[in-house]
Order: sequence, then structure tokens, then C-alpha cells
Amino acid sequence: MSECRQGKREDVSGVRVLVVEDEFIVSLTLKVQLEAMGCRVVGTVRDAAAAVRQAQELRPDVVLMDIGLSGGDGVEATQAIVAQIPTQVIVVTAYGDDRIAQAIQAGARLALTKPVVEEQLARAIAEVTVRRGSAEGRGNDGRSARDALSP
Repeated sequence: MSECRQGKREDVSGVRVLVVEDEFIVSLTLKVQLEAMGCRVVGTVRDAAAAVRQAQELRPDVVLMDIGLSGGDGVEATQAIVAQIPTQVIVVTAYGDDRIAQAIQAGARLALTKPVVEEQLARAIAEVTVRRGSAEGRGNDGRSARDALSP
């Protein structure tokens, strides 16, 4: 496994990320941000079915999941992924609080609202990877990453 460099504020070394986003420019932006932090992007997919397949095959540490995907729902994909493999899902979405709450209930650990700033992304990844394996599953309180990870 390739190591990540330390980000500006957060250490995200060793984190392998699967990006699930159907908008090419957003997917590319996330990939560039992750690589700038030194993270290893193990895959990028555009639909829910491919997200579940790739998560099973690649077993990433973190999945960045868009909610509104072609070929299925990102909330349903999140639920399928967290039920099958030990990974952390961060929702990246332009949708409002109801969809975020659904994703959190489905097993997502945090939610980021688009557009995502690199510093936010680094803090979110550090947060979910530090809390990985904490007592009794996900322990989510349903807050968005902007609320939960504010300085």
C-alpha cells in the first residue's frame, strides 16, 4: 500500500480512497485534491452498482460517495458497502439535510457539501480514519462535516 504524505493540517498517511461521483469535473477535482494531499486514489466510478463492486474488490479505507448517482442511489450504495466491507463512507453532495440524514442512517460517517475545499476533505478523512473501529459501530450523531469538523 502506498503511503500518503502529510496534509497541511491533517495526517492522512496510508489512506486509500475510492471516489464515487458521476460528474466528471467533480470527480477529477476530488481526485486532484486527494492526490495533492498525498492520498492514493484506488479508483473512480460513476454509478452505484460500480461503487459497490469496486468497494468489494478494492477494499478502500474511505469511500467518497455522491448521493445523486446514475444507475442507482448513493444512499443505497452506501448501505450496501458498509454492510459488506469495513470501510468508512463520506458523503459528498449538493443535496440538503434530508438526503444527508438518510446517508448517515445508511452508514455514512460524515457528509461534505459541494464544493469541497481541500482542507475540509483532509479533516473529514482524518476524522473517519481516526474514529475507525471505535466502540459500537459508527457512532454518528448525524452532523454534517462542516458542523462536526469546524475549527
